[in-house]
Amino acid sequence: MTPFTQTCLLLLLLSWVGAEVFLQSQDASQVLNRRRRANSPFEEFRSGNMERECVEERCDREEAREIFENEEKTVIRVSLYIDGDACVSQPCINHGVCKDGIPGYTCFCRPGFQGHNCEIVIPELCEKNNGDCEHFCNVEKNKVRCSCADGYYLGDDGKSCRSNEVFKCGAIKSKKSRSIYIYRQHENGTKNDNVNGTNSVFNNTAETNDYDESSSRIVNGEQCPPGECPWQALLMNEQDVGFCGGTILNEYFILTAAHCMNQSRSIFVILGEIDTKVNESREAIHEVAQVLTHKQYVRETYHNDIALIKLQKPIKFTPFILPACLPEADFAEKVLMREDYGMVSGFGRLREGGVQSTVLMRLSVPYISRAVCIESSKFKVTNRMFCAGYDEEEKDACQGDSGGPHVTRYKSTWFVTGVVSWGEGCARKGKYGIYTQVSKYIPWIRYVMKKF
Repeated sequence: MTPFTQTCLLLLLLSWVGAEVFLQSQDASQVLNRRRRANSPFEEFRSGNMERECVEERCDREEAREIFENEEKTVIRVSLYIDGDACVSQPCINHGVCKDGIPGYTCFCRPGFQGHNCEIVIPELCEKNNGDCEHFCNVEKNKVRCSCADGYYLGDDGKSCRSNEVFKCGAIKSKKSRSIYIYRQHENGTKNDNVNGTNSVFNNTAETNDYDESSSRIVNGEQCPPGECPWQALLMNEQDVGFCGGTILNEYFILTAAHCMNQSRSIFVILGEIDTKVNESREAIHEVAQVLTHKQYVRETYHNDIALIKLQKPIKFTPFILPACLPEADFAEKVLMREDYGMVSGFGRLREGGVQSTVLMRLSVPYISRAVCIESSKFKVTNRMFCAGYDEEEKDACQGDSGGPHVTRYKSTWFVTGVVSWGEGCARKGKYGIYTQVSKYIPWIRYVMKKF
């Protein structure tokens, strides 16, 4: 090879090598790490240093952890190093607090706001003031959608509930004075005194017979004026003796307790009753077509203590005979059961072991927290039951009120929230009435009423 040829090849080779070796500074830094200043076998034992760990070297999570020796501070530093501070633009509105992350950020919202950027005002949703809905509130696409109970329709404002029916559910018609009927307690027994509605959990043994629906009762209540408990039903046995209560749901169905269904061979229902000793001409007597007890009712524990009675003929509604409204489950649990009081009514005993009332009694009972409820009872209170009543005051439901209504008012409408079920005695100190929680059975109730 001639010297000229060798020179040409050398120049060509040098030009090719130069193109591959000389990189941009940013690319070169990815290949050639800077030499550690603290280049010693014990470098990793020394305290972390920002210059050494994240300037002389490429900073990663491990290097940052050596500096801060704290997981939270490490995450903050690495997030800033990798994708910058996402909170610089102040994405959280309504005074939300921004926390940078990998990737993105998280907003911690003030009470009353929610959403990724705290952009949703909770008062516009159902969590506060029921979304301003008169009855039921649901959220669709981050907007409130109000709806109404059976027999009502939504008003033009999208919030209120209207009805064209003369006798609509949950609406008390009567405004008569409470002094019309004067209640006189009869100390002498009546034919009702012989009713034994006590069902012990443990086969009615003497040791355990305080667990019964003699806590299914009204003690120290007040007489319910005509038309102010219009959903009350009175269940009668073959001896024409009232033994349990019920709640009118619609023209064919009465809601009651399952444990009431084994107390008589035959049942008929009286509606509009105020005083069992007086024929007031406003009562209606109905024969029973079918009894539909919850299939998973457990007699020993009162679990699923709920039943429906279907009447042979439809109820003719009057100002003194009206159904209570059936709520939606979510509305019952998040709105109704957060009210201070519900109301229970019935013809049960006036005190534990006493005579049964001949007039319809009612009593406002406060809702009791689940924790206090469970703590108060030596028997199991399931998640399908709730407590209501008084700790110190001698006010309660009592024997004979079983199956009767526990209703709660919201705005101007009364909704059924419970079924009188059981308790430990009547109005005992530190004890409460136990009710079947209707909200847990809404699908079952609607299914049965539709099918039968």
